[in-house]
Amino acid sequence: MPYYAVANGRNKGVYTSWEECKAQVNGHSGSQFKKFDSPQGASDYMNKNSSSSTSSSSYGRSSYSSSSYSSPSYSSSSYSSPSYSTPSYSSSSYSSSSYSKPSSQKKTSNEAIYVDGACRGNGKDSSPASGYGVYYGPNDSRNAAVPLSKVDGPSTKATNQRAELHASIHAMENINRDLSNNKASRPSEIHSDSKYVVESMNNWSNNWKDNGWKTTTNKDVANADLFKRAVSLKEDISSKYTEKGWEPLQFTHVKGHAGIEGNEQADKLANLGADEMHRGK
Repeated sequence: MPYYAVANGRNKGVYTSWEECKAQVNGHSGSQFKKFDSPQGASDYMNKNSSSSTSSSSYGRSSYSSSSYSSPSYSSSSYSSPSYSTPSYSSSSYSSSSYSKPSSQKKTSNEAIYVDGACRGNGKDSSPASGYGVYYGPNDSRNAAVPLSKVDGPSTKATNQRAELHASIHAMENINRDLSNNKASRPSEIHSDSKYVVESMNNWSNNWKDNGWKTTTNKDVANADLFKRAVSLKEDISSKYTEKGWEPLQFTHVKGHAGIEGNEQADKLANLGADEMHRGK
């Protein structure tokens, strides 16, 4: 379930639908809001960014009070970060002062873009065969299989995490290009089987950015060069989406190798990219 934190709006609060969030921020000067995957993240954002001049908090039948839940915990058997501690979920926000309400709000289904990375001998070989895949659908000209050697220099160690991030950046560059050329007819949503990418892009990276790309233990964020590009793209896309009356860009986690067609195809493309890098050695 999504949670929309309204820090500055007609009534600040945490709402569970985009329509209710939009009613609080549309046309309200200096409004601040953001979508989260957890009520705790939304509440933290609201409390940190709320203005004293904002209207009283409103917790209606579809909004959540911060006292009604406990902090979430994130765990994954596939990823752990030794330098990561629980983030404060702070974030830059999007202003709706330039938002123009559409004459009629249309229900639009998101375009699913699947991304994946492949890195053979990840962490063992100094230059493992690696690649990434971006999948839109059968016979779609935007489908891509890219060797990591085309996007990273020879001195940069190839890892699965970098492959996953490059795939996400590739997808977001396509989204942003379509928006700039007025070719986007509906919002896109990026699907990845990497919890590292999904949690980083939806939650952790905003905290890292606020901390000068340092973790909460004051260590340099791994792959900061890619995260800086990715966060900038996501913010730009989300701002443009808001102007269109769409929800901000979201990353969604899917289970890998579970028969999900888009994920399976993205995996095949990522391995084709790795094959190309292997042949080029």
